[in-house]
Amino acid sequence: MARCTRKGCGVEFKEGEASTCNYHPGTPVFHEGLKSWSCCQDINKPVLDFDEFMTIPPCTEIQGHTSKVEAPISPAPVPRSTVNVSSETTSDGKEIYQVGGVHKDSLTSSASAKQEVTAAMPAPPPVPVLEVDDLNQAVPVGTPCKRKGCHTIFVSDEQNRQGDGEGTICRYHPLPPYFREGSKGYLCCKRRVLEFDEFLKIEGCQTGRHCFIPVVTEPKASIHSYHTTEEQVTCRIDHYQTPSQVHVSIFAKQVDKERSTVTFEDNKAMLDLFLPNNRRFTRTLDLFGGIDPRSCTSKVLGTKVELTLQKIDARSWTVLEKTDRDLGPISLTFGVGGRTGTVGGKEIILDESNKLRT
Repeated sequence: MARCTRKGCGVEFKEGEASTCNYHPGTPVFHEGLKSWSCCQDINKPVLDFDEFMTIPPCTEIQGHTSKVEAPISPAPVPRSTVNVSSETTSDGKEIYQVGGVHKDSLTSSASAKQEVTAAMPAPPPVPVLEVDDLNQAVPVGTPCKRKGCHTIFVSDEQNRQGDGEGTICRYHPLPPYFREGSKGYLCCKRRVLEFDEFLKIEGCQTGRHCFIPVVTEPKASIHSYHTTEEQVTCRIDHYQTPSQVHVSIFAKQVDKERSTVTFEDNKAMLDLFLPNNRRFTRTLDLFGGIDPRSCTSKVLGTKVELTLQKIDARSWTVLEKTDRDLGPISLTFGVGGRTGTVGGKEIILDESNKLRT
């Protein structure tokens, strides 16, 4: 059987067999830590984590798979950020370095300039804990190995989990991917490529056993755990509105979906979010206007929690929460222009009273 070469598909198929192919016709876009596809940036929001990027659902559907490599739709060029480092020699023979418009004396410049350039580069993430395959769990045929860089598909226990045959060897990357100014690779090895297709083909730099179903481990209890108190933290909250809804984003990473709760009342939204490292965010939003609790929804994502509040009327909310301050003669439009990493309406929407003023 052949494997479909379209990005986002990759399923096995028989030649001449009628089937539907779901894929991305564009190319990956990596800019300032955000990752997305050029063909569906307006549909699927950019994400920060590479694993989340790999699970972005395909945006195009056609009939029939292909084993040929098709030319993708090229995205618009993305401006690159650079660090300007230059040097010059003064009349007395002293060498002066300039980093980002700041001069450094040569007596300390060689090390200082190198430190400033290094500071502009992102620090490598901590080494992740290597997951172990749970040999007590049955693996469905066709399950891929969970480790980065390993493209092995599970066939059977005899071929992929038992003994020391070639099918049991996992060639993987223990550290996350690295993307910088067009260069792509992994933090654990030196190879760098420019094309995303070539990046996916970079062979793992370490070998071990496959991990098809990771072992679920419980955190070990210690004498210190009984004396550890929860840390109450604050999270940034952003919002925008339309005539019928208010969209709220609480920026909190890796929220525990199972333990966290979001509840709604006629004019309130109660948040109780559990975060990693024994941290917790609790807050009650005393809303500016009334809402319909049964029509309000919440969604936990990798980097934030999104609320959709259904208004009971079409009036504009001056602020998100009630306030005792005199806000004066403020009249707001619906929708705002969001910046990178925030939510926001990309098109200004006016209510009936504001339409008469335009």
